[in-house]
Amino acid sequence: MDKKPKTSIVAERDDMIGRNIPESRGDGPTSRNGGQSPTAGMSGLMKFILILTFLGLIGTGVFGGLQYQDLSAKHESLLARFDLLESRLSSTDESVTQSGAAMQLNISNHSEELKKHWSEIRKLWGITNDINKTKIADNKKDIAFLAAKRVSAQESIAAVGTRIDKESAAISDLSVSQLGLSADIDKVNEVMREYADELNRLKTALSRTDRDQANNAEAMEAIEGFRRQMTQKIYQLEQRLAAPAPKPSPKPETSPGQPLVEGG
Repeated sequence: MDKKPKTSIVAERDDMIGRNIPESRGDGPTSRNGGQSPTAGMSGLMKFILILTFLGLIGTGVFGGLQYQDLSAKHESLLARFDLLESRLSSTDESVTQSGAAMQLNISNHSEELKKHWSEIRKLWGITNDINKTKIADNKKDIAFLAAKRVSAQESIAAVGTRIDKESAAISDLSVSQLGLSADIDKVNEVMREYADELNRLKTALSRTDRDQANNAEAMEAIEGFRRQMTQKIYQLEQRLAAPAPKPSPKPETSPGQPLVEGG
């Protein structure tokens, strides 16, 4: 910023305030005698204020100049960037134009290739369609046959399911019966154990009876032997009593220990 106009203006105003008004320079006794008036005191304060204002203006001018230089540098940088961006855009437009032309050429080439491929695809599709029609007809026949088989298989499965249900019910009944039989078998086993215990007791009693019988038999044999002896002795006595008495004969002298009757 240019500071000369501000400096000249401030100096002129300072001179005007520092001097007295031309009308008061005349002939007053106060000015002639060098006396101090209220206007002179106010002029010193005004000078101080004007100096501060001048310094503020100078600082503001310096700050504004620095800001102007900074803005000018930024403006130049932005202009350079705009120029670079414009050059890049122009080059990009050219490359895009070239790429568009190349792409258009490629698209046309691809269109020709697609036409050729579509013709081949149509041929292959016609051949494949004829083959597939025959296969589809055969598959329909197979599907109908399999559907009939499926119906019969479902009927067989239903019959088997019914049989399985019946067998399951029978098995359940058998399980219940088996449980009952198991209880009966347990009871029979318990009775058999009781019978076995009773049989063992009977065997023990029988063996005891056999021993007693053997003892009784021995006693009977002893009694029978004693009876036979007694019977023989009685028989001998009866025979002797039944026989006639013999004639007395002289008896020999006998010893006192010799018995009179022999026998028995």
